Amino acid sequence: MALRWLDRDRRDRPAPIYLHIGGPSTGTTYLQRLMAANADVLSRDGYLLPGESWRDVVLATHDALNTAKKTDLAAAAGGRWDRLAEEMLAHRGKATVLSMEFLCWAKPEAAERIIASLGDAEVHVILTVRDTAAVLRSQWQTNCRNGAEVPLRRLIWGLRQVVEKDGQPSSRPERMIDRAMGVPRMVDTWVPLVGAERFHVVTVPLSSPDPDLLWKRFAGVIGINAGRCRERSVESNPSLGLPSSELMRLLNIELGPVNRTDYLRTMKSLLARDILGERASQERKVTLNRPGQNLSARWNGRLRTAITTSGVDLVGDLDDLPVGRAGKDVPAELEAPTDEELLFAAAWARKGLEEAIASLEEKVAQLREEQGYDAASAEGRGDHSPDTSHDTDDTDDQGSDEDHGSDDDPEDAGLDRNALLERQLKDRTPEIRLALTEIIGLVRRAMPLGAELAAARTSASRSAR
Repeated sequence: MALRWLDRDRRDRPAPIYLHIGGPSTGTTYLQRLMAANADVLSRDGYLLPGESWRDVVLATHDALNTAKKTDLAAAAGGRWDRLAEEMLAHRGKATVLSMEFLCWAKPEAAERIIASLGDAEVHVILTVRDTAAVLRSQWQTNCRNGAEVPLRRLIWGLRQVVEKDGQPSSRPERMIDRAMGVPRMVDTWVPLVGAERFHVVTVPLSSPDPDLLWKRFAGVIGINAGRCRERSVESNPSLGLPSSELMRLLNIELGPVNRTDYLRTMKSLLARDILGERASQERKVTLNRPGQNLSARWNGRLRTAITTSGVDLVGDLDDLPVGRAGKDVPAELEAPTDEELLFAAAWARKGLEEAIASLEEKVAQLREEQGYDAASAEGRGDHSPDTSHDTDDTDDQGSDEDHGSDDDPEDAGLDRNALLERQLKDRTPEIRLALTEIIGLVRRAMPLGAELAAARTSASRSAR
């Protein structure tokens, strides 16, 4: 039976390809999960969501951007983009939609390779854009649960540097801002490749009585009937509160360098998402001070200018990017969690890890009995294949070591991790340092157990094929 939605002259050409490149913390996870939950409906309507899994999309994007070469992602990512591109070029339906926020990191040469790999397909780029203050708050807590050690005050400093000077970002805070909020750079990178008429900026509603307004705007660009997609993902994606975010940041310093997959599995997925995520509604939210709000408003002004002067397709409202200055009711000083709040979060983390370790030990013991090996031979069985589970709004698994390590704070120059932590905790109760040490001790117990269990699951899955 002929596909009714196709004109005859398009049956031998790829369907239009829509690359949703981010940015991070702009509702990307909401859109991705909504589309995944309605994949069957979208498929019947002629829309392709490429890749067999989210892991395929993550690894293919790392491959396209060449950001996996210095990490344990390298072997798994090689050749993934070419396979994904072949799948997209083979589709003859209404459209292909690839949503992956890492694409907004692309430098011009990487973007050129991506577009070239899509042959004669009609390629569109969608960029979702959100109020800078909201992105800044979200990015800081997200990066804290992805291994970052940068204090919120330094991220605000990084925004000031980006707002007030031209040129390439030189410090880690500046690079973090540019990667997540460098909309002018993203426009300059992609518009010359696809044309302004095929570059669509979708603003995230600043406020709306319609919780699906972002989806409706996004779907409208592609031609999807938004009302047909009625399923909603049951997964939650809570942002960590201020105390838990700061706790994760301090734990990252205490932990030091570890295998990236071990970090993602134990620190990010287990501790940050499963354990600390449960108390997100009980904690104070991350907020900006008056300078942070005003810098955000100034950057919003730059975003507005980049959008309007480039001639790209605007879907939404520039009022979603407010430019008004903060009032005197916004505190001039940046709020920090109290010692009591940090200790409450630490106690919750410790209890959750102890319970998780007991469960892991029970599962691993059963596994060893079933598969007939002992604890002594378990060493080396750990699974270090990349964990690319989709559990954040903007999974910041950057696959590059250029953004890990010192945050370029002059006060930290020359300090080892122990001295750095001592400096940052000098005005806090000694119990906090003790709590950090105890938690990291539990993390190091959990990591090999999680790796062994993951290895067994991977082996079982391969055997079942």
